[in-house]
Amino acid sequence: MVAVIVGLVLALPVCSEPIGAAGKGMPLQVTSSSLEADGGLKQVVFVGNVVAVQGALTMHADKLIVRYEGKSNDVSQIEALGKVRIEKDGRVATAGRGIYEVGKGVVVLTRSPRVQQGVNSVEGDEIIFYLNEDRSVVKSQAGSRVRAILTPREKSVEP
Repeated sequence: MVAVIVGLVLALPVCSEPIGAAGKGMPLQVTSSSLEADGGLKQVVFVGNVVAVQGALTMHADKLIVRYEGKSNDVSQIEALGKVRIEKDGRVATAGRGIYEVGKGVVVLTRSPRVQQGVNSVEGDEIIFYLNEDRSVVKSQAGSRVRAILTPREKSVEP
C-alpha cells in the first residue's frame, strides 16, 4: 500500500515542470490586471486574475511574484498567491500559495494544497516536489493528517 501511495504522489505532480521550466525555450505568456516591475527589488509582480501559460502548463493565481538575480537577471523564484491552480495533462494542483525555487528545483505548495488526477488525489498541509530527484513529500501539521484517495485501475483481460 505504501508503494501505491508513493507511486500516486509521484505520478500526480502537475508541478513536475513548473512555469519557467515547463518549456525551456518556449515563450511564457502572462496576463493580469496589472504589472509592476521593480529593478531595485529585482522582481516583477502581476496582480489580478493572473494566468501564466507555457507549453502545456497553465497556472492561475490572484498574484504572481517573479524574482530574479544576477547581472543576467535569471529567474530565481516564482511565488503564486491566492487561489493558485496549476493544470497540466489532466492533472490539477490547487493551493493558497506556491513557491518555486528555481536553483534548488523545489516546488512547495501550502495553504490547503491538493493534487488531483481523475478520481485520485492527495492533500495535506504542505506538498513538496523535488524536481531534480523525481520525488514528492506530503506533510501534515500536528493534529491533522495527510489524505490520499486512490482508485485501483481495472486490469485488462487478454485473450
